[in-house]
Amino acid sequence: MYSYDPISADAKRLTGAGLTVLFDKKLTGTRVVKVLATGVPVQGRLIDGREKDLGPGGLKAISGVDADATLYEIDPKFEQGKIYIRAFCPGAKRLWLSFSRLAVHRDLRVQALGDDPQGGQTRLCGTLDFSYRGEWKLPGGALPDPMEDWTGGNGPG
Repeated sequence: MYSYDPISADAKRLTGAGLTVLFDKKLTGTRVVKVLATGVPVQGRLIDGREKDLGPGGLKAISGVDADATLYEIDPKFEQGKIYIRAFCPGAKRLWLSFSRLAVHRDLRVQALGDDPQGGQTRLCGTLDFSYRGEWKLPGGALPDPMEDWTGGNGPG
């Protein structure tokens, strides 16, 4: 997992304290699996995005979008996917997130794209820029639930 601090106004507004990205790194590349809002218990599962679902021309046809980014779609059926869709792109039924390249000590740009329920052009809903904060290595085997309270619930208060 990589954690990021928000830089841009959209990133601060939509993620609060930042973003944590859970990814799977293979020999052939890196695939983002989940996004987690760092400051609040909200997570969304990502599936591979298809540019043809964005409309004619895909990413290249949408003004202000990084055309060479990796495209994912928030799965509305898992975790808080519907919350991400409502928050990142009000009025949309589908939400795509395009990611710049993930790498250690490299800042991240995520662009949120939403469909038009009336059938119009997919739109850019926000450009979220983040500064790299740190890397978290997960243990092998079954992945832990990042929303689980691992402190035992005996925190201050």
